[in-house]
Amino acid sequence: MLIQIRLIMVVVIIALFIIIINMLRKQKLDMKYCLVWIFALLGVAVFSIFPTLLDGLSNLLGIATPVFTLFLVCFAFLTCVSISLTIVVSNLSGRLSKLTQNIAIMELESKSAAASNQKIESDTVYEDELRNHGAKTDNPEPER
Repeated sequence: MLIQIRLIMVVVIIALFIIIINMLRKQKLDMKYCLVWIFALLGVAVFSIFPTLLDGLSNLLGIATPVFTLFLVCFAFLTCVSISLTIVVSNLSGRLSKLTQNIAIMELESKSAAASNQKIESDTVYEDELRNHGAKTDNPEPER
């Protein structure tokens, strides 16, 4: 691999590392996902700085050319990331459904409690009016 290509790869890796750290600092990326991408960048950095390691891995796996080994490693990594993100989305979807149900139940209980309080208040007002009206007709006070 040409030295210029290796230098470009190292510069790109450093730029991506800075972007990931900034996203972590601004809390746009969680630490667990940040670590995955940092380790991936370190792996790419090692293979770009020492391309003979990729040749050795290709020989170890019995793959004819290092490019195919690189594609295999990238495919495996992206498959793992995709599966883990699918699990996260599935868990969050379940939590969202439970939260939505809890909010609906709380709103229903709130409306029911408000309706019963309003009925109690109106009944109390009606009973007070009856008592006051009945008290005026049963026990008239002499006027002075």
